[in-house]
Amino acid sequence: MPFTGRWYSPEGSEKTKTDRNPNNFTYSNNLFQAETAEWSNRASDYVYQITRRLHRSNDGWTRSLVGYTSFCFLMAHQALFWKVHLLAFGCFTLARIRDRGAEPTIDEVNVLDRVFAHEKLNKLFTPHTYHVIDYNQEFDKGRENPYFPEYRTTMAKFFNTDCNTTTGFYKFGDVETGAMMTLHFRTMPFANNKFNFSEPFFIYDMWAEVTHNGEYFVERMVKAEDVLRTKRIFVTWH
Repeated sequence: MPFTGRWYSPEGSEKTKTDRNPNNFTYSNNLFQAETAEWSNRASDYVYQITRRLHRSNDGWTRSLVGYTSFCFLMAHQALFWKVHLLAFGCFTLARIRDRGAEPTIDEVNVLDRVFAHEKLNKLFTPHTYHVIDYNQEFDKGRENPYFPEYRTTMAKFFNTDCNTTTGFYKFGDVETGAMMTLHFRTMPFANNKFNFSEPFFIYDMWAEVTHNGEYFVERMVKAEDVLRTKRIFVTWH
């Protein structure tokens, strides 16, 4: 079996200990390089989030905007009218694609309040001893959710490729009790007509799977059947 030896540079072997001199690190002593690295990282993640959800912009309304914007581009040399429309509808199209591709978020404070207010869960998880292990939330695909037939109408299909609902989870642990919990949740867009307030990620279903000292149990915190008796999903037409 052949032996492959290591080749070292004229400076000797590679460093195996942490360099304690901050001036030897590129981004620690140069403000402009640090800011450039920070914003390039933010921009790359922003573009990544939008591109991985481009399928959500494949609806009739967005395709119409793209088509008309392209037509305005071809006609822009003819008159000022087309130049103005190119600018306006180009901004409308980009803003819609940006909004459709945005990463879904949920109010973490609301989630924690529900956990710590639960009679059984607050004995295992406290605000001072809990920690978040993992988290994920993503838009549901398709319009086949049996709870929301409103999104299967012709008008709703023209403006949406899905129901604008999301599914996600939190994984919690507690450093004192040793309990572990996977908190599942589902959200929907909801509009309160009384206050003209729209909640894009309203929790309509939530349950927790908990393990503690070899015991496993499930706690239903929010039932979809009970919530949807009094609240209806909001259909977006923009």
